[in-house]
Amino acid sequence: AMNDCSACHVEYYYNPAMRMFYSKVCDHRVCESCLTRFFNPGPAYCPGCPVTSQRQLLSAQDFCQEPPEARQVDSEVKVRRQVSEIFCKTREDFELSEDWNDYLMQREDMIYRLVNPTSQEEVQETWRQIDQYQAQNAEQIRREQRLAPRKKFQKILRIIEEEGSFHSGVNADWGEAPGAAVHPFVVQYQSLLTCPPEDARSRTPSAERSPAHARETSPGSPVPGKTLAGHMSGGGHSPEACVKKARHFFFADLVAATSAASSAPAT
Repeated sequence: AMNDCSACHVEYYYNPAMRMFYSKVCDHRVCESCLTRFFNPGPAYCPGCPVTSQRQLLSAQDFCQEPPEARQVDSEVKVRRQVSEIFCKTREDFELSEDWNDYLMQREDMIYRLVNPTSQEEVQETWRQIDQYQAQNAEQIRREQRLAPRKKFQKILRIIEEEGSFHSGVNADWGEAPGAAVHPFVVQYQSLLTCPPEDARSRTPSAERSPAHARETSPGSPVPGKTLAGHMSGGGHSPEACVKKARHFFFADLVAATSAASSAPAT
């Protein structure tokens, strides 16, 4: 079964209190009690692996609570970040869209071969090609690394400017002046907005108010002054709108029921 322990075969789908551990070698699942029973005395064979001469001895350290899918995602994110820092050209570096698309396909192909290798030799060959590309484009890569902080700063500013009015309108209380609600990025990137890169200081006016707003909130905390009624009024609805609608439909249903009862033939 897909939702049980490989040793005791108890299904954990209906037992949310069960802690499951996954082998980093063979991806089989064992519950916490079976992990203690099988592997705490010392190395042992995985209870989920078939009995063959190729079985490996495992220890408790070979198991973790992250399922294989989560580890796969983490691995791909790490590889994607490493490759993208080297294959860092943008659309502006190409005259033709076809060349830009070929470049993206080349980068994605490198990432796929590293995340889903058929052999260790393929991994080594792929990294050799990446190192060769890095050596051939060293100057362009260094230039992009120097420009990266400015591009990040300008991208965050652009998002705040484009989403600012919408965010304020949705999150402002009824009758509150526009602009009172603080965009979450103002808090999340407070240090970057307060101290922008040297070559991007000309674009800081939009972020001048960030330090003052950032002191009012902290990441993950609600915007000051927000209440349940305030969240219910998002989008411009009055806090009494829900009550008025409930009262309207209640009396409408009451009138309909009374009319049906009065028109029904007497028995």
